[in-house]
This record gives sequence, structure tokens and C-alpha cells, in this order.
Amino acid sequence: MRVTTVMQSEKLSRKNLWGYAFGAIPTGLLGFVFSFKYIEFFFDDMALLPSFFIAGQIIYMTVNSLNDPLSGQLSDRTDRDKWRSRRLIYIKYGGPIWALTFLLVWFPWSLTNQVIIFIHYVVTICLFDTMYTLVILLWLALLAEMTMDIDERNKTQFFATVLGTMVTLPAFIAIASMPPNSDGFRMIMLVFAAVSTVFILLTAFMCEEKPEFQHDEVYSLKESIVATFKSRTFLVYAGFYLCQNLLGSLGLSYFFVYLLLLESITPGLDIILLFFAIYFIVGYLGNIIAMRLRPKWGMRRIMLRFGSVRVIGSLILFAIILVPNLEWLIWYGLIFVTLASGYGVFHIPMQYLAIDEDEALYGSRREGMFIGVMALLTRPGTSLGPIIATFVLTTFGYIQGGALAVQPESALLGIKVLWLLVPALVAALSLVFIYFYPLHGEKLAEMQEKLSELHEKKRAALTGVRLPDVDSTGPSAGSFNDSL
Repeated sequence: MRVTTVMQSEKLSRKNLWGYAFGAIPTGLLGFVFSFKYIEFFFDDMALLPSFFIAGQIIYMTVNSLNDPLSGQLSDRTDRDKWRSRRLIYIKYGGPIWALTFLLVWFPWSLTNQVIIFIHYVVTICLFDTMYTLVILLWLALLAEMTMDIDERNKTQFFATVLGTMVTLPAFIAIASMPPNSDGFRMIMLVFAAVSTVFILLTAFMCEEKPEFQHDEVYSLKESIVATFKSRTFLVYAGFYLCQNLLGSLGLSYFFVYLLLLESITPGLDIILLFFAIYFIVGYLGNIIAMRLRPKWGMRRIMLRFGSVRVIGSLILFAIILVPNLEWLIWYGLIFVTLASGYGVFHIPMQYLAIDEDEALYGSRREGMFIGVMALLTRPGTSLGPIIATFVLTTFGYIQGGALAVQPESALLGIKVLWLLVPALVAALSLVFIYFYPLHGEKLAEMQEKLSELHEKKRAALTGVRLPDVDSTGPSAGSFNDSL
């Protein structure tokens, strides 16, 4: 059955499109590089005690969760008459500070004292995450506001991701085998911070916030949080997204241990180049396939079908590489599993639908709060992943900082469990939430029709033209439309 939508096409201008896409470059150079290397830096290079590492992750998880809704509320309640903005103002001034906190991570306060290493670990990753939250949360909120068209959102998010990858992929390859605790690595980080600052400022100057939303009603923190917890669409998707954050924290962050396994299986191969070719090129091919199928199947059905293939493929691959003579098949398995993971292109745009539904019900857009509370509920997965990984690696005898030659055979088995078995189980759990996701098919089309009519009234209000009230069952949408 072909899935249809009734929203009018809302194509972004070229300036807005490129401006938004430029935000993916600092996301890659700062956000992804941080995730890629900080665990290797503190857990492997600095040899932070596992107990300290886990304690730090618990603190990080707490800060990580609380700063998101607070940042969202700060944005939603910003004085728009004074600043003429509720998103871009924080991107413009917060971006350079975010780049500075990124640099602080890589300059150790001690090389031997475990307590000082622990303090440096906790303080810097929490500072980095707070500024990352403020800037990236509002960057994500921009796209939800700039266009309501599902396919335009998907294409824009994909374009931004590809542009970011074109800049960051060479950087990933260059630093993949580089020790984070080296002067050369730190010099490159200085360059990354400077380049990221330039592009985040370009985003702030080239993107535009829609004027019809600048006069939306402002809600209190309590009212906004209550609204998010009343949304079944939001809560169900939060369960899915929690699993995705956990999966993400087990991905590139542990490349340094996956590299050991690949070296043991296929020595002499250019592993780094091949791995990233699969991770990005095959991954993007999967994204394109998913987007092409979206009008026919809809996002929910694609996620269920592709996700099931991913889970089954990961379990089969895990079973295969337990046989020593078949371990080399891991490369073909990675291609298959990565291709099946192409539904990842929908992760952010699908989150926007709960925001759209909330506006259709209440009359105001609250991107900041919805994305912030989503992070409150799901960002703990970013710390749960490393906690699980620490238990798995230590249980199987992994030697921190040890080369392949000193790792016991059991450690390689533990890496297989961490890379394939654990993610397969988490991905399977995530699909349970998607199965119960309510906003699809006719219900999605009805919501978009109401939203389109509401936006027409908001635009008309700016010019003084009165249109008929929107038919809405929401608790306060009627009074909102009456006021227009």
C-alpha cells in the first residue's frame, strides 16, 4: 500500500539547505571525533581504573540527561522580541565555547595520578556534553521548524550527513590509529576546533527561523514536560531511541578494540580504509534505498523490515565467526548488516513527528523541549553502552592498552560478543517499540492535514487575514485558533 501525505511541499531555499548542512561538519569533527576517541583516550591510553571509568560514566549519564530538557526550555522560553531568535542565538554564541570545551578533553591534567585523571575525565566530558547539547539540540530543532515535509526533512538530513562525512571521513581515517595522548593528535584537534567554529557560525548566519512561530505561546517547564509525557507517540519512540543511543555508544567508540579483532582475522589488509568504506559508503547506500522506499512503505514499516534483517544478519554473522576457519566472512557480513541499517536516516525526522503532533493539538511548537526531554530519557544509553562494554571486556580478560600480541584468546571472543551479539539483542528490543509506534498511515495523514491548516492560519495572522478555525481535538488548539 502506498503511503500518502497531505502536507504541502515545503522545500528549503538553497541558502537554508546549505546553512543547515554546514552544521553537520562540526557535528562530525567535534561530536563524532569525541565519541570516536574519548573512551580510547581515558580507558586505554590513560588506563583509568574500570571502577573509576564506570563511576565517571554514571556522573556523565546524569549530567547528560538533565542538561537536555533545561537547554530545550531555555530555547523555547527565550525573549524573541529582544533577541529575534530562540535557536540561532545560542548556536552563534555557544558554538565557539563548544569548540573550546572539545579541546579541554585532550590535554591531560596528570599522566599517573588516577584521582586527577578521573577528575579531568568527569569535568571535561560533562562540560563538552553541556555545550554539545545546547548547540546540536537547537541545530536539530531548526530543521523541524524550517520544513514540515517528511521527504524534505529526510533528504535534508541525508544531505547534511553526506556533506559532514565528506569533511570528516578523511579526518577519521587520519586519526583512526593515532594515539589520542600524543602531540600530533592534539595539534589536529586544534585544527578541528577552528574549522568547526567557522562552520557553526555559517549555520547561524545562513539558517532562518520562521516568523509565524516566533509568537507561539510560551509554556512553563512543568507544562512542557507534562505535554511530552502525555504523548504516546513521543514515549514509544523514546524507547526506540534509547536503544539507538546505546547502540551508537557501542559503535565507533570501540573501534580501537574492533580493530584488534579485524587485525587477527585479516592481517596485512588495509583494515581502516576498508572499514570506513563499509561504514559510510555502504551505510549511505542503505539510506538511499530506505528513502526511495519511504513513499511506498512508510518509515515505520521500513524500520521494522530493515531492522529485522539487521538483527537476524548480526546473529548469523556472530555464529559464523565463532568458527575459526570462517572468521574471514566477517567483512561480507559487515556489508550486509550495514546495508540493512539504512533505516537510520529516519531516526531524527521520525522524532520530529511527535513535535508536529503536539503542535496540531496545542497550537505551539516546542521543538526545544521535546528534543530535550527525548534526550533526558534516551541519552543514558550513551553511558550504558560503555558500562556494558567495560563489564564484557573485563569479564573476557581484555588487557587495557594491550596490543593484539598480548591479548588472550578470550578477549577476542569478548570483542565478538560486544560487536555483534549485544547490538543484535538491543536492536531487536528497539523494534518492539517501533511496532507499537502509533503515528503512521491514515493517522499520520490526518495529523499532517490539521497541521497544514494550522500553519496557514499562523501565516495569515501575520498579515491580518482571518481564516476559518482549524478542526482540532486538542485541549487548547481551539482557543489558540480563536485568538487568530
